[in-house]
Amino acid sequence: MDSNLLENEQSVLTEDSIFHFSCGDDLPCFTQCCRDVNIYLTPYDVLRLRRALKIGSAEFLARYTRHFLERATNIPIVQLEMMPETLQCKLVTTKGCSVYQDRPWACRMYPLDVTGSEGAYQVLAKSERCLGLRERRSLTVAEWLLGQGVTPYVEMERAFHMVMPQGFRPGSDLGAGLGRMLFLAYDLDRFVELLRDIRFREIYEVDEATLHQVQADDEALLRLAFRYIRSQMDELYALPGK
Repeated sequence: MDSNLLENEQSVLTEDSIFHFSCGDDLPCFTQCCRDVNIYLTPYDVLRLRRALKIGSAEFLARYTRHFLERATNIPIVQLEMMPETLQCKLVTTKGCSVYQDRPWACRMYPLDVTGSEGAYQVLAKSERCLGLRERRSLTVAEWLLGQGVTPYVEMERAFHMVMPQGFRPGSDLGAGLGRMLFLAYDLDRFVELLRDIRFREIYEVDEATLHQVQADDEALLRLAFRYIRSQMDELYALPGK
């Protein structure tokens, strides 16, 4: 095996690191990375996917995902559901991803993944399975991420992390009630229903200009949902028994 392959697969990479990768339908392993895999979705992933499919968030979550509150922390977990017969992603056809322009963050990153350290990455796949890692095309991690349109996904996920209540420690139990509140970021249909109530808009100071903006801009709607969730988190997390 090429020593460069081994080095990339075993090393921690930075944005300046060079790796080899190219993917296309001429490779025997084409779409195999979309089979029998755990693809965790962010709220922004769900927004982009249900918009691409032209369906509501509730329908998307019901048809294409498995979702639950994690047992120990009650943090919402949303995963793309594989087809039971083939374990293939429901959004993938023989010609490739049917929602490629709006594919999830994790799919854009592939074959890379983030590590626990800021600015550090690793090769997620092995060259025995992903033949694209054996291709001659070379590029830096930064070039790959830019070309895959990762930036808005990263920015929106940072905004999502900011909704967590003050004093919450990662790994601790958020509580089922607050877990369900956090899930609202994935199911914007429910948040839209709240916005239809004039009393809700008055309490949370949603003026007419903001209302018109979020009716026309899904990203603005998601950020407004984040703001509402954060206000509820701060109010309710400190309550006894939450």
